[in-house]
Amino acid sequence: MQEKVKRKITARGLRRLPVAKEGVNHRGNPSGRRYSIIPSRAVYCAELSPNDFLLLATLGLFVSRQGVSFPTYETIKNCSGLGPVQVSASIKRLVRAGMIRKLQPRWFKNQSSKWLTSRYQVLFSSSDPIPTDEELQASIPFASDQPDEPEVIKIINEPIKEVNNKLIGIERDVKAIAQTYGHNISTDANSLERLANLNVTKDQLAHGFRTYLTRFGSLPPSLAVLLDRGVFA
Repeated sequence: MQEKVKRKITARGLRRLPVAKEGVNHRGNPSGRRYSIIPSRAVYCAELSPNDFLLLATLGLFVSRQGVSFPTYETIKNCSGLGPVQVSASIKRLVRAGMIRKLQPRWFKNQSSKWLTSRYQVLFSSSDPIPTDEELQASIPFASDQPDEPEVIKIINEPIKEVNNKLIGIERDVKAIAQTYGHNISTDANSLERLANLNVTKDQLAHGFRTYLTRFGSLPPSLAVLLDRGVFA
């Protein structure tokens, strides 16, 4: 997140440097990444200029496990402080030095830029193969413009979301019913999953609580105890 801009005299003259907070991207949104991933061999590459190294580190802010990084020119400029001419020159030198590989640019749905987004592969080894279509798709969530997730990821995550929503609903019902009778019930993941597997409804939960209260006059502090005693069986 750009809070202010410092001016610094470099060998190339006066240049604007953004000051960013850790763990946020150039828009100020949480990125979850407080580090940049770059090839260790870049440290020993004498032909790289400070600008080249800075650009490589910028690409490393968004690189995926497959080595794919595709921030827009605007993102690179905002993160590194480099101008368009400097960015283009550094990209050419990094390609020539074998540190990155330029991939075919493409346009992503919901991206902020109206231009095709350039895609790069950070080469951790000089023998790294060109990423497959599946690896390119898997890299999309790491993009700075956060385009839509690939369909395969949505399919994988969809059942997980449904299960989580079901457990949340059961926990809410358990606590609401218990509080109705003046009791606080502690819940745990295993107990909620057991109730979800039994497909217990809210009416069944209420019936179980009433039956237990009629028999014992009070409720135990834990949902696990109720399950162990077969209240909702």
